[in-house]
Amino acid sequence: MNNASHSVRTKWDGRYADRTLNDVKEPTPFLISCLPELPTSGLALDVAAGAGRHAVVLAQRGLQVDAVDISWQGLQLARRRAEQIGGYPGSIQFMVTDLELPWLPEREYDVILVSFFLYRPLFPLIKDRLKPGGQLLYETRVEVVGDHKQSSQRNPFWLEPRELLNAFSEFDIVRYDEGHRRRPGSCQGGITAQLLARKLNVGGDLRQE
Repeated sequence: MNNASHSVRTKWDGRYADRTLNDVKEPTPFLISCLPELPTSGLALDVAAGAGRHAVVLAQRGLQVDAVDISWQGLQLARRRAEQIGGYPGSIQFMVTDLELPWLPEREYDVILVSFFLYRPLFPLIKDRLKPGGQLLYETRVEVVGDHKQSSQRNPFWLEPRELLNAFSEFDIVRYDEGHRRRPGSCQGGITAQLLARKLNVGGDLRQE
C-alpha cells in the first residue's frame, strides 16, 4: 500500500471506528425508488460501500453483492449490519481495497451502484465490468459554479453539471436528474445528479447474451 492509500484508509477507518449500528444511515431515496427496476437475482457491485446501507438492500432484493471499500472498519460495520438484519435471499462479500488504484473486481455485474463517491478514472472500469443490459445506479454531488471560478478551484470530488450524463452517454438513459435534495432527517442538502442507465450491447440494443 502506498502512502496516499494508507492515509485515506486511516482517515476513513478513524471515522467509522466509533460508530455503532444506530449510526448507519438509511438507504438513499434514489436507490429505494430504483428497486422495482432491478433484477431479483444476479451479481451486484456496491462501489465505496462504506457501512453497507445499500449492500444490504441489494442483498434483500436477491442479488449476490460485492461490497468494496477502502475502510476495513466501515466494512466491519457493514458485516454487523448484515448479520443483524439477516434472512435476505441474496449474499454479501466484503472486499477491502483502494478503489483509486484504480481497481474493481474482475467480474461481470448485472447491477453496479455508486453512491456519493467520485473517482473519474473508475468510469471506464465501471463500463467494462457491467454486463450488456446491466444497470448502473449513480448518485453524487454536483458543484454549480459561476464563470468566475477557475477549474483549479473546483472540488475534485464533485461533478460538474451534466458531467455524469455525458460520461455515460453511450448507455440507455432510463432516468437522469440534477436537483437540490435535502438529506434525510435534515434541512440541509445540496445538488446531486441521479443516473439510472442500462449498458447497451455492441450492436446498440438491450438484448442480453
